[in-house]
Amino acid sequence: FTVGDTISSTVDHCHLPRITTMVVGSSNPPLQVVLGSRASSDSSATQCAAESSAIRSNSTAYILGTSAYPRLGSGLKLKIDGRVPMEDRKAPLSQFRPKSLLLSTFRVVAINISSTLSTYFSDQLTSEQDNEKLVDDGEITPYEADEMNEEWESREWQKRMDILPKKIGYALLRFHACTALMRFYELIIGRYILCVDGNARLESGSIPGRDNSTYEHSVDVMDKLTRDPFQASLRTSQILHNQEHSPGKVLSSDGKETSTSSELYKQMYTTCFWANIIPFLAELTVQHGVLLYGYGVYYMEKKRRRKEREMSNSDGDEQCKDEQDETEPVDETAYALSILFRSSHLTFSRGVSLIAASVGGAVGSVIYPGWGAIFGIQIGDTSVGSLLD
Repeated sequence: FTVGDTISSTVDHCHLPRITTMVVGSSNPPLQVVLGSRASSDSSATQCAAESSAIRSNSTAYILGTSAYPRLGSGLKLKIDGRVPMEDRKAPLSQFRPKSLLLSTFRVVAINISSTLSTYFSDQLTSEQDNEKLVDDGEITPYEADEMNEEWESREWQKRMDILPKKIGYALLRFHACTALMRFYELIIGRYILCVDGNARLESGSIPGRDNSTYEHSVDVMDKLTRDPFQASLRTSQILHNQEHSPGKVLSSDGKETSTSSELYKQMYTTCFWANIIPFLAELTVQHGVLLYGYGVYYMEKKRRRKEREMSNSDGDEQCKDEQDETEPVDETAYALSILFRSSHLTFSRGVSLIAASVGGAVGSVIYPGWGAIFGIQIGDTSVGSLLD
């Protein structure tokens, strides 16, 4: 600030924690510098931040680099919803915090139990229908059908309950592997590709042609990749409702009048698509790892059996050995083609799931902002997975 500027310190009208706004009176419109965080985890604070941003829309708010956001430099603009850029980004080991760990464990356990029960009841209904068809054809009596149903229930229930703990364990391991990969990809992208983290941000200033606008664009891209769809749905819905110039009508980004629901769907589709790129990439990486591991175990087991067979037939006909050696390259070629086919199928499936999840999150945000986005993303992902996997 220059000498002679009038600086007044005020507290935000919504009484958000750790917020101080400094207004430099000499600029027109006045320059606002925000110290600390403008966002809170509860919805009321989020709404207040959005309202505060809308009230002061005639001026520009900037972030002063503080200890609360050490990865950001000074001079970055706040988002339209009052967020600090990359505010939704999670810490590297945040999934192991007690609350997050408890919620993620409960979620994984609930999903696996519900899927096991739904599959069991579906198979039970199919089995009973088949037995009833046999009764109608006169092949068995109703009494025999009841006995077969009871036998199926006891056998299948015990089998699935025995498998369930192992299934939950694998699901938890897979969840934490995906989460760790997400944080790793965020680290690689933030530090080495976009150069917005730590020393990489400071060193990027010496790169020729990289100015502040390029850095702001990199921060904006990283912010899109690490958005929280739940909070984004609440914030976007609140902002659009505040911008309504008539009931249910807003101006779109291209200046045309459109319905609030359509604009919310459009914005949330883009938000969900960006926010799900890294999670879906991590999931695809884990699936490829499982695929390669399975094929590797199969190949080594097949190779071991062939070696044992060759040793047991070492005194056999040499011609049989030559024929077996000639077929070996064909087996390896078919093996590689099978891996390539399965890998391509996985990549295509996850790509379609990404689009379906984004559509589901956008539709869910229109129906019920917040949780609607979460359930919509989940439904879109699982529906495509059940069709293509």
